[in-house]
Amino acid sequence: MLSRGKITIIVAVFACLLYSCEPKGDYTGVEYAPNMYHSVAYDAYSQITDSTDAYYNSTPYNQYKGKKKINMLPPVEGTVARQNFRSVADTSKDVRDKGLFFYELHKDSIDLAARILKNPIILDSAGVILEDGKKLYLTYCQPCHGEKGVGDGKVGAMYKGVPNYTTGRYKTLNEGHIFHTITNGRNRMWGLKTTISPEDRWKIVHYVQKLQKGEG
Repeated sequence: MLSRGKITIIVAVFACLLYSCEPKGDYTGVEYAPNMYHSVAYDAYSQITDSTDAYYNSTPYNQYKGKKKINMLPPVEGTVARQNFRSVADTSKDVRDKGLFFYELHKDSIDLAARILKNPIILDSAGVILEDGKKLYLTYCQPCHGEKGVGDGKVGAMYKGVPNYTTGRYKTLNEGHIFHTITNGRNRMWGLKTTISPEDRWKIVHYVQKLQKGEG
């Protein structure tokens, strides 16, 4: 058996080891598997610019705003953070709710969307918004839904079961339901939220509601 003195020494050594691992100030503590923390390749999120550091990994080829050795490339010109999307119309009198262009209702929340969502874009007297909606509809929706919204598009003919906006319950679907469907898809329809901006989706909603009345 170990003597009390030996046990005391072992406990003391173990305590010192634990204490040495504790981060203090700029010291992050002992890393037992450094290769899991430090990328060998140039990594945008583990920037180490000190060339004397054992894990230095800053590229000498990229230069951004006068700073050399930056791994992360600058965003493409015109890029807007998704959660901060703001359209040109967002600051005009033609928008009801300036916060509605950011949309993250769950894809299964279509009933909620139908109850609470209202089209933030107000139709203008010149018909510009509606004309934009028509162009967008013909680009993204017509192949399946057809030019008049009766489900006779060439792609829709292959899918089968594309609804006719002018008949049955489809002609009464409201703006929130339509917007949510365009955004997240429904049944065999794919969602278009990564393809069409929120503003343009709302413009399409305006045009689809016109088609529901047989006015396309």
